Amino acid sequence: MIIEVIATVAIVAAAVFILYKNIKKSTSGQCNCGSCSSSCPKFSAVKQKK
Repeated sequence: MIIEVIATVAIVAAAVFILYKNIKKSTSGQCNCGSCSSSCPKFSAVKQKK
């Protein structure tokens, strides 16, 4: 029973961390696609502005 609770807490903590990191990058204007390639919409928007 305790192991299931610990596993659930770890999964929830990882999900919250990933969401926080993506939201923080998105609000600062950075690419949050995982890998900033030419297919990333943020990358192409920045490239067009220059």
